[in-house]
Amino acid sequence: MAFEYMYGPRKIIELPLDSTTADITVGLMITAADATDGYFKEVDASGEAVTGVAVSKVSSPSADGGAVVKVDVSPASVYKVAPDAGTIAVTDAMNTADCGADGLTVNIDASATDDIQILSVDVNANTMAVSIIPTFSGVA
Repeated sequence: MAFEYMYGPRKIIELPLDSTTADITVGLMITAADATDGYFKEVDASGEAVTGVAVSKVSSPSADGGAVVKVDVSPASVYKVAPDAGTIAVTDAMNTADCGADGLTVNIDASATDDIQILSVDVNANTMAVSIIPTFSGVA
């Protein structure tokens, strides 16, 4: 299950993709980690800081900047998502977590970046409502 948009105001921007990115699908988390400076790619490892959620489908570019992806970077947008492993618990609500290594789930077992805020949980469906806390770096 990818990050599935539920509600809330979106802030959609276009970001240039790194040549090493895989094909991007809607609901995949985007990061600057392991990308050429100024470019972005899919989250593909644990502990990568998230920039936002892809809202467009894009094929992998052959060169840096050869394609752009539309990304929701709004912390007010709410998404439904499953954990990467295990079972969600009521005690997970109102905590922070990391994106799963597949870029499509949330890691509820460990946290390094704390850029996913778990707003509520559905223990029957083993899903949670989350918002992102985008991570940005200073220009200097």
